Amino acid sequence: FFRMWEIPQHGGGGQYVPGGGLRENGLRNLRAIQTASNMMICGEDLGNVPPEVGPVLLELGILGLKIQRWCNGKTWEYGYLTVAASSCHDCSPCRLWWNEDWGGAENFFNSFCGGGQTPGGPPDWVIQKIIKLHAESTSMWTINPIQDYIDMWNDLRSKNCKNDIINRPGQTENCWVWRCHQRMETLINNDKFNGFLKKMLTDAKRGKTY
Repeated sequence: FFRMWEIPQHGGGGQYVPGGGLRENGLRNLRAIQTASNMMICGEDLGNVPPEVGPVLLELGILGLKIQRWCNGKTWEYGYLTVAASSCHDCSPCRLWWNEDWGGAENFFNSFCGGGQTPGGPPDWVIQKIIKLHAESTSMWTINPIQDYIDMWNDLRSKNCKNDIINRPGQTENCWVWRCHQRMETLINNDKFNGFLKKMLTDAKRGKTY
């Protein structure tokens, strides 16, 4: 909505268009979306983001997106006009990330779990900690992939966390084919899991009308 990546018709290198005036371009396009619907808008302001994006989103009251591993991780410092997310469709779910990025896992464990020897796996209580941090965040919304919720409970986890990723940007094989390994009826009928999650969200004062 601020700029587009333009590739010449006959191939060759691409470029961002327009090269300037991004604030005005973003304001015009995003205002058009706001006036076309009464839905709340969330901007996926991740990756190579121009400096004009943040101020425009704030000015228009549009929520940005916070992925914990891609910022300082301090969910209690997030701006109110944001969505706190443990992961998203374009990155590994937390359990897979823990196994793919051991350095990041160690840093998280030392920063948010008290330190010590970083456990493999990770155990379910680590994922519970991650989800709890997001529930208690200062963001207006917390929206986490169902894979991360399921991984809070050992009995519900998939056998291979590599099968839980939705998309790997830049790849074409095995992307956008993920299906939840648990039936909805199984999740609905798991009273212990649902009770645990409900208490976590209630204690964090999530789920209330405001």
